[in-house]
Amino acid sequence: MKIIVLDTETTGMLEKDRICQLSFLVLNEEFEIEEVYNDLSMPPLPISYEAMAIHHITPEMLEGEPACVQTKAYKRLCELNAVSNILVIQNAAFDLGMLAKEGFTSQMNLIDTFRVLRALYPNDGSFSLQFKRYQWGLYKEEEGIAKKLNITIKAHDALGDVIVLKHLFERLCEDHSMPKMILLCSEPIILSHIPYGKNRGKKFVDIAKSDRQDLHYMLSSNGLDEDMKASILHALESTKESVTLTIGFGKYAGKTPLEVLELDRNYLVWMVNKMDNLSSELKEAIEKVLVSYP
Repeated sequence: MKIIVLDTETTGMLEKDRICQLSFLVLNEEFEIEEVYNDLSMPPLPISYEAMAIHHITPEMLEGEPACVQTKAYKRLCELNAVSNILVIQNAAFDLGMLAKEGFTSQMNLIDTFRVLRALYPNDGSFSLQFKRYQWGLYKEEEGIAKKLNITIKAHDALGDVIVLKHLFERLCEDHSMPKMILLCSEPIILSHIPYGKNRGKKFVDIAKSDRQDLHYMLSSNGLDEDMKASILHALESTKESVTLTIGFGKYAGKTPLEVLELDRNYLVWMVNKMDNLSSELKEAIEKVLVSYP
């Protein structure tokens, strides 16, 4: 079994963007570094200035470099792509999405440290790599590896980030087994606490009871990841029988469909027929009231 600790730098964050640096460490089962790969590559489009400002890779640095698929790093990654190995990434959806544009589909067991942190350390501050680097004192362990590899560890440099990620991974392994983390990352995770937004740090089930519309609003937003979607749906479903549905907006905000029916039946009819963003749950409740009281 080999453990591949990987990071990429890219031309930007958009769908069109591509990899311009691919770095990874190959570890043995004792977490010893056996191989190091760190290759720049020439992407098929320019690096955005926003990306340059983060990773400091310039067009001049990429002159004469091969395409990503022609680098030693990419070719070795393909050789390592087996179910017996483990791939460790911070926020894997992004890096695997970028690698997919190069034709790579991972067959390895995945540990996404971002998802592990969000699931198992929900109230322990930011889940970012650099935050944990300082919060958990990981930076104190970097000097030896940096000297051995003759590198300077910098934030948002792919090789520097994989060194930090190695230490984060080892720290997580002190508390949780690799099989447990692999299983956790193999399917959508039901999170206990909301990780961002105005309800950050609060429990999903509590918001499902007190401010249900907030969860419905989040559910309709673009870019919602699978863990968030699964967590919202779970909270809504598990509290469905214990809450009284109310309208969360407009002139009848806070009233139940039955209360609004007694005041303004046409308003309910309008909501059902004209509001495209009406939650399925509230729509069902309104339709039930309209049918029950024709």
